Amino acid sequence: MKKVLYYALLVVLLGVFAYSAYRIGDYLTESHESTVVVGEAQKHVSVSKGDAVEAGEEPTDQVEVNFEDLWKINEDVVAWLYGPDSRFNYPVVQGSDNDYYLYRLLDGTWNNNGSLFLDYRNSADFSDGNSIIYGHHMQTGDMFGTLVKYKDQSYYDTHPYLYLTTPTQKYRVDLFAGCIVKANAEIYQDTDITSEYLQTCMAESTFQPSGEIDTDGPILTLSTCTYEFDNARYVVLGVLVPISE
Repeated sequence: MKKVLYYALLVVLLGVFAYSAYRIGDYLTESHESTVVVGEAQKHVSVSKGDAVEAGEEPTDQVEVNFEDLWKINEDVVAWLYGPDSRFNYPVVQGSDNDYYLYRLLDGTWNNNGSLFLDYRNSADFSDGNSIIYGHHMQTGDMFGTLVKYKDQSYYDTHPYLYLTTPTQKYRVDLFAGCIVKANAEIYQDTDITSEYLQTCMAESTFQPSGEIDTDGPILTLSTCTYEFDNARYVVLGVLVPISE
């Protein structure tokens, strides 16, 4: 009887090991596939790095995007998001809903890494009062895996800006708040955002800008999962400041 139990337990443990190995292998394979696809897209983007900046200083990086070439890969590309000295260097797509690119790469391949995508309700030119870009919180740091670093003031202090480039305009994104919210929070309900809610986000922010930031312009919201409670989300808000050529 003991031998039967021993072998039964052994079979179960071997099964668990085999399944775990399969899942890890699948995860690593998908991560590699995502890196390859993003890498191909990055060939159509050039970044001239300027001097490092701190909060309150003007950034000096230059981002040039060849959208004509990117559209040959996928016509749904609407922007490019770049963050100096960070993992943010990705195309942004927009589908007809908020499901398609949740688990698809830029080339349409099914992949758990998904893509960065603009809310389907938003205008593709980011002219709305609140444009939302979604991305997975990948443990590898891919997509929005490093967005949660903005929970630390020290990270914000050295990464206070992002760049958003569209086919018609370049923007500096002046980040001013990062909040943990529910999946059905007000920030997701509309393509605009009230001044009262903005004040709430700033009051509850995980970081504080060193200087005053004018939030009257169009807002860009970056959203990813976080795990403080069920269906929690972490959002980072910034104002889109046009860059003159």
